[in-house]
Amino acid sequence: MCGGAGNAAGAAQEAENRRQAEISSNVNAINNAFSARQPQYDKYLAATRKLYQTEVGRQQEIAGRNLKFALARNGQTGGSVAADQGDELGRQMAQGTIQAEQKAQGSLAQLQSQDNAQRLQMISLAQSGADIGNAATQTADALRANLGSAMAGQTANSVGDVFGDLSKNVDRFQTAAMTRKGINAANQNIYGSQSTTATGKGPFG
Repeated sequence: MCGGAGNAAGAAQEAENRRQAEISSNVNAINNAFSARQPQYDKYLAATRKLYQTEVGRQQEIAGRNLKFALARNGQTGGSVAADQGDELGRQMAQGTIQAEQKAQGSLAQLQSQDNAQRLQMISLAQSGADIGNAATQTADALRANLGSAMAGQTANSVGDVFGDLSKNVDRFQTAAMTRKGINAANQNIYGSQSTTATGKGPFG
């Protein structure tokens, strides 16, 4: 009986050793898959950064064109106001570039956080002895899903309205130009009417 008990204990120990070895193998496979993620992180960051910087550049082009036209309508091209607004355009462009980079880095951090949560979840399942199938394959599938979701969530308008403050200035310039145009038209009507009254001639002589 002692021999039988010893054999049973030995068999149980061997089974436990195999289980622990399988768990260790699965955990290593999971960690290795995540460790190889860095090149994908680099590509994701580069693509996201390009997306946001391109959008900032597009907004700058529109804002600069609108500013140029607004200043021209107000007769302020080449003056101190134009210089100040040009400086403001440059300042907001610099701020927009920083904002785009922060947004890109934040998107990467979010993806990395999702990946880490997925890694910990899979390790927990592996350590519990659950049948997770091929750990490397399961991990690769999870990583692809996370990356696909992150890419799908990135849109150019996520960077926001970078030149909103400058657009307000452009609106004020345009309003001023329209107001001035209205005043000039009203004055012309008044003075034209006074001239007609003084000469006693109507529009047809």
